Amino acid sequence: MEVLFYDITKLILVAIATYQTDGEMTSLRFVHTADAHLGRSSQAFGTAAAEHRRRLEQAFERCVACCCDYEAQLLIVAGDLFDSPRPPEHAVQRVRSLLSELPRQSQVVATILIPGTHDPITPGSIYERWLAEGLPDGVYLLRPEQPTINIPELEVAVHFATDPDKFQPDPQAHFNIGLLHGSVQIPGRVDEDEVIITEEQIAGCGMDYLALGHWHSFGDYSREEVVALYPGSPEVVSLDQAEQGQALVVDLEEGGKVRWKRVTTGTLRYHRQDFDLADFADLEELIQAILVLADSDTILDVRLVGIASEQMIVDADRILERVEGRFFRIRLTDESYADWDETTPEPAGLVAGRFRELMKERFAAAETDEERQVIQQARSLGLALLAGKEVLS
Repeated sequence: MEVLFYDITKLILVAIATYQTDGEMTSLRFVHTADAHLGRSSQAFGTAAAEHRRRLEQAFERCVACCCDYEAQLLIVAGDLFDSPRPPEHAVQRVRSLLSELPRQSQVVATILIPGTHDPITPGSIYERWLAEGLPDGVYLLRPEQPTINIPELEVAVHFATDPDKFQPDPQAHFNIGLLHGSVQIPGRVDEDEVIITEEQIAGCGMDYLALGHWHSFGDYSREEVVALYPGSPEVVSLDQAEQGQALVVDLEEGGKVRWKRVTTGTLRYHRQDFDLADFADLEELIQAILVLADSDTILDVRLVGIASEQMIVDADRILERVEGRFFRIRLTDESYADWDETTPEPAGLVAGRFRELMKERFAAAETDEERQVIQQARSLGLALLAGKEVLS
């Protein structure tokens, strides 16, 4: 009896949220996310790998929470929910629990999933297992064998396709939502991928909204009457991902009007900073400048550029040792170079002058950037030693 009362109450809430009392307009609100990459190894994050995996899970939890916070009626995941076809069991069970409880904690009627490039339906995959054992409560997996689901209480049809020309809108539905995990073709930038959709295919797909996945940053590729959006990943997935993680809250209204809002779900931020070595007297001064940016939620990408003075001995290991614990992750690239054309070189007969000449010759003969960087560092170190400085520990 209690379960029956709950089901009736839920249907009433859905009806109120879906239809205005005067019957003039139908509306639908849903959360669109993709590319959560749960269960990722996160090896690129080094010692922060475990913490990065935890933040990926927390970001997806925030996407689910958005359904409650914004009173959404659908949750749409446009591929790559998991980072592999066989993700760690703890990630699988956490997702199953979250999605099973969602209908009881919100107005969400259904969660719609599609396979992605990282979590395809293959023998032994999590999705094959779920299809055999039973999907979590209220969860639907669209695939070639079942490319469409109609949800009568919301009067919406949701469609999946790997071939953009195969989208077929349901004329009986108030709303048609398409799901596609792939790349928008951008001549000269994106010409090939496993799944490609062109601007013309977007414009002609017949959907009210096209929920895209695969790209980790937000993108608006709407064409003509079709709104087509990438939400980006819920959390920063890779070291060079510039945008903070987010999801989209989307409103569809009868007549084709679409409203959408970007909601922050991630905690990590990527920041790139160039440091011109000509601005610093020594390595310690450079380290202090880097530490000014210290933040435990920041992925810092440092690039050393410019001309290093003779007093500047660039030691990447020493820099990272001093600053690494002050950031979520830091990456350092040394593209600086030494001033080989001194205006007042010392006489060739002096040891320092002869050393300069020899190093300059070796630099000119170097065949790779890696060799040149080693020679520059050796030059700076050698000149400092010849000057009687304490540079070795």
